[in-house]
Amino acid sequence: MFDQLEGNIWLDGAILAWNQAKIHIMTHALHYGTSVYEGIRSRNGVLFRGFLHYQRFLESANLLDFQIPYSVCQLVQATQLLLDATHYHFGYVRALAWCGSQSMFVSHRQSNVHTAIMIWERPMPYSTKHYEKGLHLHISSWRRPDPRSAPVHSKASGLYMISAMAKRTAELKGFDDAVLLDTQDRIAEASSSNIFFVKDGKLLTPFPHSFLKGLTRAFVIEQAKKRGIDVQETDIFLSDLPLMDSAFLTGTAVGIVPIASILSDSKVYKFYPDTVTRNLQLIHKETFDLL
Repeated sequence: MFDQLEGNIWLDGAILAWNQAKIHIMTHALHYGTSVYEGIRSRNGVLFRGFLHYQRFLESANLLDFQIPYSVCQLVQATQLLLDATHYHFGYVRALAWCGSQSMFVSHRQSNVHTAIMIWERPMPYSTKHYEKGLHLHISSWRRPDPRSAPVHSKASGLYMISAMAKRTAELKGFDDAVLLDTQDRIAEASSSNIFFVKDGKLLTPFPHSFLKGLTRAFVIEQAKKRGIDVQETDIFLSDLPLMDSAFLTGTAVGIVPIASILSDSKVYKFYPDTVTRNLQLIHKETFDLL
């Protein structure tokens, strides 16, 4: 399905018809996971926080020890070119960079690097009820890796294997998503979204020991501090959950969505969207034209 969408794809500086953008089976990234990506929101042709996303895109590649051969400005311009060519109501931008087929050794030292940008129509993924009442999550058996064993602060495609397995298992068990712990039993994040808790009017979020510092996460922290809300990045454990009043997830793809419950073993922790959560949701919707 996704190989037959309408529109064009920007690939290595050229504009190709969607179904003509292809790679060879001997691509290094396909075998060894040497690729990074970004997901960016747009609304009616307006790109949101493109410079911040593409700065992280370049940084992610650097953490995997390869360089993307385009500047932030060039990538933003290429994205706007695609946005201007086709009207998207909720255009989701996916930028991808990967090591190509020039080398097929484990080391990617001699690999060539490709870059692509594609856009498709992708509204917010959950129902109105979910954004009002919240999601039901469980604790995944998978863990976020130790930062000494993986480039955890890179948006590296290979790390999303963990996300895919955690999300799939959650859905098969009847949940909306999963919460992942790290190797020290600290709460890390959901499968592909950062997590926040509200306690006595204060905003708490896990310190990013082992996961990507999301840009929507940064937006929430910034907006909360502007409004005088105390924000703490700290270690949070399952034993802390009974003390929390409210909880929500953040991410470019999902926006800000409340959490209704988290199942851990036989315990169900319930949460209810509070004023802090609702106000941050509204600020996010207004900023990103989601009303």
